[in-house]
Amino acid sequence: MFSHRISFIPIIILILLFVGCTENQEVWDKLESADNLIESQPNSSLIILESLSKDKLKTKEEKARYALLMSMALDKNYIDTTTFDILQPAIDYYLKKGTPDEKLRTYYYQGVIYQNRGERDKSINSFLKGIVLAPEIKDTLVLARTLDAQALLYKEFHDYKSYTDNYSRAALLYRNLGKDKQMFHCLINTLNGYILLNEKEKADSIEQIIDNIQSLNENELKVVEELKLTKAIQFDSKEEINKLVNDDIKRFSINGYISLALAFNKIGETDKAIDIINKISTSGLSYDTIRYEAVKIIVLRDGGKKGEALDAYFELNHRLDSLNTIKFDQKSRDIEEKYKLELLAQQEVNKRKNAESVLIFGLIIFGFAIFILLLLIRNHKTQKELALQRAQISESENSRLKTEKEKLMLEAENMSHRISTLEEERDILKDIINKHKELPEEVQNALKFRIEILNSLVAGYITDNDKFEKPYEEWIKEVKENTKEFMNSNRLAFEASHPCFIKYFKDHGLTISEINYVCLYALGLGGKEVGEYIQLKRHYNISSDIRKKLNIDEHETNLGIYIRKLMKELDH
Repeated sequence: MFSHRISFIPIIILILLFVGCTENQEVWDKLESADNLIESQPNSSLIILESLSKDKLKTKEEKARYALLMSMALDKNYIDTTTFDILQPAIDYYLKKGTPDEKLRTYYYQGVIYQNRGERDKSINSFLKGIVLAPEIKDTLVLARTLDAQALLYKEFHDYKSYTDNYSRAALLYRNLGKDKQMFHCLINTLNGYILLNEKEKADSIEQIIDNIQSLNENELKVVEELKLTKAIQFDSKEEINKLVNDDIKRFSINGYISLALAFNKIGETDKAIDIINKISTSGLSYDTIRYEAVKIIVLRDGGKKGEALDAYFELNHRLDSLNTIKFDQKSRDIEEKYKLELLAQQEVNKRKNAESVLIFGLIIFGFAIFILLLLIRNHKTQKELALQRAQISESENSRLKTEKEKLMLEAENMSHRISTLEEERDILKDIINKHKELPEEVQNALKFRIEILNSLVAGYITDNDKFEKPYEEWIKEVKENTKEFMNSNRLAFEASHPCFIKYFKDHGLTISEINYVCLYALGLGGKEVGEYIQLKRHYNISSDIRKKLNIDEHETNLGIYIRKLMKELDH
């Protein structure tokens, strides 16, 4: 019996060798398509990757390419991740065997994940490893993004020299790539850096470049105006500062108020400066606390409030001590990381030497093994081959039946959960109608219509009968054809089921159309999907207006995630 089993081993080994040496063309075609669309159509790229079964990824290279592209697609679709479950195959493969561009991409998205986790020191180290590869890099767009992301972290550590240098390099790369918006963002930060570093000539040069940029929008012009005031405070006379100052403080952001307070103080209007400082502290908005405390000390001192100025001085020292501790810890980590890299490099050299010896010996053994296998195959009996094939077919069939059974069980469980969710939503809406008879007829009609649709869906899932899904299909058609009516009905339903949620936006001055727009995000749509649905060229202007009214920085968070998180918080 044992000799019979041995006689089948050669066939199995040869089959595995043949399969392993055959390129999976379908997988590579999909990966290539996803890569080509990753910048221009990230949503389409994500759809292609999600359609690719992971079971088809056979080699480490295929798994690494898929992992990196999936991480890129998620990031470009504003889906933040805080684990390395997806990216890890790319880290394991590309950081050892990848090209400089593949390594840079991997280091960049590794740094992004660390940044999402709040591990800023690890994030900086990842970005730094990628930037070191700059002389060999062809993908300058990813290099620019890496410099941009690392510069932001340097600003948080108040390392203004590194912050300025990184943004200056990134601005040049973005300009060469024709990315005007990104270039403007980097130039603004470069100008801010040179002001902080007290380098007037370089600041003048960057300001001149910014002044020559055409088609800046209202928010961008506001940023430029605030920085020009900050620059004037740093380098110009009282007369020049006075030309840039007036009582229209609404044109400034919360951090712009800090500069305005310092400007009024410098031209001798101390009372106005103190009034602005007090407004900043009670605004409830997020601002640069280090710069605020520094300016507060000066303003209070010059205004004769020496006791309050002393308190502000102690508060500033406390913040700076904490910051210096973090910076020291970062430097210590850099030294440790450098030592680890040198140790790993030496280990790689030793491994390579050992691998060469093992490879030569392995080739000799492999050649001898192939010779033996060919002899065994020649003497193999047909009857035993058939027996093995039958056993393999039987095992494959059993495995297929088991997989189908598990799939059916999972589908049943998912259907049960979905039915439960639909029934729960239906019951909530019924309860609202029963308890609130005073609701306007328009709201009651919207809720009743939703209940009818939910009943149709539940009945369709339970009975698997298409006739129950017809009202739902007709509703979907109406939703696509009558955008305005659906958005109004959707808002009324949310106003009944989530009153605090809708009130929050009304209190912040959002218009009915803007609340309609917000409710599309509350349904679970992404920004691109909302834009495609409403078919408005000013889609991004609406989003920008809403962010301003809600005091959301356009670089800080995804609007859809913010809206859905806010709805959950207000419900509780």
